[in-house]
Amino acid sequence: MQLVKIPTQNNLYAALFKLLNILGPIAGISIIVASSTIAYLQTRPQHLPITHTLTYHNRTFYLEVATKPVELEKGLKFRNHLPSDRGMLFNLGKEYKNVPFWMQQVKIPLDIIFLKDNVVTTVILNAPPCAKNPCPIYFGRVATQVLELSPGAIKIRVGERLNIQPRMARLKR
Repeated sequence: MQLVKIPTQNNLYAALFKLLNILGPIAGISIIVASSTIAYLQTRPQHLPITHTLTYHNRTFYLEVATKPVELEKGLKFRNHLPSDRGMLFNLGKEYKNVPFWMQQVKIPLDIIFLKDNVVTTVILNAPPCAKNPCPIYFGRVATQVLELSPGAIKIRVGERLNIQPRMARLKR
């Protein structure tokens, strides 16, 4: 006759304790790795496809276009450089009055041009990066779109109509 060992409650607790000693550090490391990865991805600059061009006085600018809320929110944050022939066009989806824009986590100075139906309504020249909070907020009188370019790339004035067109060729630049 063979004896069957019936586990006692103490043995179950000991087994559970051993399991937790193994799984606890694995879960902790997983949380740290996941948090670090998420933080890293959130501080990466976004690079949207160049889908539009701005032609101004025989000069062409290649524009990334932000339309989705997450794209609009991130904008040009975390970029270390913006070529002088590049920019970002923010399609706001509808007309807004007193449109607020700020430079939080933007590392480079920018010209911010507020547009309504491709007509310039407000120009903010050489908006500096925001080094600490609270960041200044720049307001456009009225806008359906906002254009950000390298400072001094072009001299645009309020009331001018800009020629912003979809790109025919989707070549990567």
